[in-house]
Amino acid sequence: MISFYESVAPILLLAFAVGMDAFSVSISVGFMRIRLRFIFVYLLFIGFFHMIMPFLGMLVGHFLSLQLGLLAQMISGWMLIMIGGQMIISTFIKKDSLRRIHLLGLLTLAFTVSLDSFSVGISLGLTMFSIDQLAIIILFGLVSLFLATLGFVLARKGKSFFGTYSETIGGVILLAIGIQMIL
Repeated sequence: MISFYESVAPILLLAFAVGMDAFSVSISVGFMRIRLRFIFVYLLFIGFFHMIMPFLGMLVGHFLSLQLGLLAQMISGWMLIMIGGQMIISTFIKKDSLRRIHLLGLLTLAFTVSLDSFSVGISLGLTMFSIDQLAIIILFGLVSLFLATLGFVLARKGKSFFGTYSETIGGVILLAIGIQMIL
């Protein structure tokens, strides 16, 4: 029998790692002057894209796993390590944020933040396509929606400390899971 730590915990950690990007970006969005109606749409699209992108990635990953066999787990682990490393490195690169942004810009931002979840979806499709994909996809969306909302609320309250380090935390989580998959 598979324990909680072998089945649910890694998926939950992945969901939080992927959602930390949305958290970080939402803190930046929270400092901008944007209508609450646009923020609501932005947050819904964060959750939506964080469900669609891993689903598409899982389909691609499953197809590749059928083609690659045992090599798929090694590729999956290295992908997570590279994504995690990129998230950590991007923390140290100065990002300019726009003071004003319109709805189309927010939707584009929500889409680009979810691109990491596509890669993670590929990784999951390469190794774990047999577990309940619908639950994983919903978990990714809900965790990302929660973290994006939390980031926005914290920014509106004036708390900006986590924004600098949240992407690093997500990157470290992905690195650790990737290393575990390789070993």
